[in-house]
Amino acid sequence: MRWRVPSAIVGTCVILATPSFADSINPYPPAYCAALWEGYADVLGDKGERALAAQFREASVQLIGEAETDASIAERRPWMVDLIYAYIYHQDDQSRHIFERLVRGCGDLAGDLSLIGPED
Repeated sequence: MRWRVPSAIVGTCVILATPSFADSINPYPPAYCAALWEGYADVLGDKGERALAAQFREASVQLIGEAETDASIAERRPWMVDLIYAYIYHQDDQSRHIFERLVRGCGDLAGDLSLIGPED
């Protein structure tokens, strides 16, 4: 038996493999970014990070709903606290790299949040 791959699947794979398209996909959903900034405020105090977290949370609620958003934040927030604690207080290089990548990704996502309009 010979298998045939539908041309739509092949076309989709080609588009997704294109570097410019792949580079434009943000790997962090808004709930992850909300967890990051809540965790940051937990470790270093709130200097506006909780307001930023609230913006990411609201965007996530619009995308996936309140229950799933809050569950995702609750699951990841302790991880973010551990990550930031390791970076700041133990000068862990791997934690610093992960934190910097998260901050860049969430910064990019913040710019994209204007694409998410209010619910109709």
